[in-house]
Amino acid sequence: MKKYLVISTALIMIMTMFIGCAKAASPAETDALNLLWWSTIGTDSMFECPYTDIQSLYPFVVFDALVRIDPDGKTVVPSLAKSVEYSSDRKTIAFTLVENAKWHDGTPFTAEDVVFSYNAAIREPASILASPMLSVSGVSDVLEGKAETVSGITADGNKVIFSLDMTDNSLTTAVFAGLKILPKHLLKDVDLTLLSKYEAYWKKPVGTGPYKIDEVSFPNYFTAVLNEDYFGAKPSIPKLAFRSYDTGGVESIAADLIAGRLDYASGNAVNDINSAKNIVAQNPDIKMLIVPGTYQRQFWLNNVGSTDNRYNDDLQKKEVRQAFNLLIDKEAVASFYEGQAIALTTFVNQEFPSYNKSIPLFKRDVNKAREMLIQAGFDFNRPVRLLYYYEDPTSADIMELIKQNFAEAGVKLEPFLATGSVANAQLWEGVQNWDMAYGGSFDADPILIYKELTPDQGVYDGRYGAVQYREEILAKLLNDYKSASSDAEMKAAGDQLQLEALDFCVVIPIYGMNKVVLYNTANLKLDESIFDLDLELCRDYRFETWQLVK
Repeated sequence: MKKYLVISTALIMIMTMFIGCAKAASPAETDALNLLWWSTIGTDSMFECPYTDIQSLYPFVVFDALVRIDPDGKTVVPSLAKSVEYSSDRKTIAFTLVENAKWHDGTPFTAEDVVFSYNAAIREPASILASPMLSVSGVSDVLEGKAETVSGITADGNKVIFSLDMTDNSLTTAVFAGLKILPKHLLKDVDLTLLSKYEAYWKKPVGTGPYKIDEVSFPNYFTAVLNEDYFGAKPSIPKLAFRSYDTGGVESIAADLIAGRLDYASGNAVNDINSAKNIVAQNPDIKMLIVPGTYQRQFWLNNVGSTDNRYNDDLQKKEVRQAFNLLIDKEAVASFYEGQAIALTTFVNQEFPSYNKSIPLFKRDVNKAREMLIQAGFDFNRPVRLLYYYEDPTSADIMELIKQNFAEAGVKLEPFLATGSVANAQLWEGVQNWDMAYGGSFDADPILIYKELTPDQGVYDGRYGAVQYREEILAKLLNDYKSASSDAEMKAAGDQLQLEALDFCVVIPIYGMNKVVLYNTANLKLDESIFDLDLELCRDYRFETWQLVK
């Protein structure tokens, strides 16, 4: 009898531990849509600012932008702005806002929130949305520290007016549909250069979106419930359950998809077609959608220096950077994602009409690369550090292949994995103790990916240097492209930009990759046409059409 009681007590303890762990991890909920909570900064203590890196649906359900873009890639869908008017020269753009929008705390939404948010996105050092706004009057003054606020963004009653220095064909998709609006009344006293680190707000951010954050359990999960006061079309799914995978990583994500505990996943965490195929093979309810687009993986080359005195300054020689490009077996790297990836010569996929066809397609040449390195006086005894932050097995295999590619020319390449807050500091906060970094980039228009090479790009300036060249050549060509009055002018500027960037070679395009979306057909019904194009930040997800099957 005594032995039985001891065993029973042990069982109870184990069951209690299991129940406790299950609660902390937020198990799949039958009355909710189970989603992925994935963040570049991790999920330890706060949510990620949507002006930085977006890797989950969280910003799209909690916040709204002025407008969204229909899956056709062209049609503008009203959101916080119900209409838009352009002046005859298209240098003045006026948005009329909806009257009935409220923040999740009940505070009325106003035009001042929009003006504040656009200024905040420019001041935040890690913002990916500052550079696309350079055509707006006064943005460059703020970026250069000459002004605190942007003169070209003003509020007039229920309107927000943007004044431009030049016509900009890219603003709608790059900015107006991509930038999420934040509440001025909760953030007005914050140092905007520290916006993304203001924990008092990011512990439970407030938006105007169709869902509001309910329960939060860092670092494990959070839930979001329907915003009954939402001004737009309301979703039918009452609750969202976001689970964090900071601990288990991509393997745990795959396991939960296979087990049916995750209903939808996209982004870097699942953007490996081999892993996706394996998931689908083990759970036929999971459907894989291949989203055609301009997403690509690149090598970013440090042309400035590091903070740990281990920087290989040979990378400041253009010929060395060009030689590194020739060493990469891009076809072999792309083959890791058969059916998904294509080797790139420039930032533009050669199958796109905007590709400069005068540029011969990339061909690896180890002998030529080694000759260039010798002529440039490259020190073969000094290692080159290569940072990568993707945790999937395929990325690790790619790093080994690249290491071998460089070894064939006698270059010592040292790949190393950085994740979570370490990766965030190294890539987006200017620590930069690396010579090369493996990362991704995207824009609905592939020519606009080149904006990362132009000046006033925050962290990018700290990597690429050569500000005068980037201003006088690259930025001018990009501005010519955005302000062109004809397709022929746009093509000419885009073609020349590809040539110049290929020669400068601080970013090496490796392969273009279509994106993967996985969803559980046993639990979720959605319109797959939503993913006809890779619209990413500006996509109209049409959440009002999503339905739970169970």
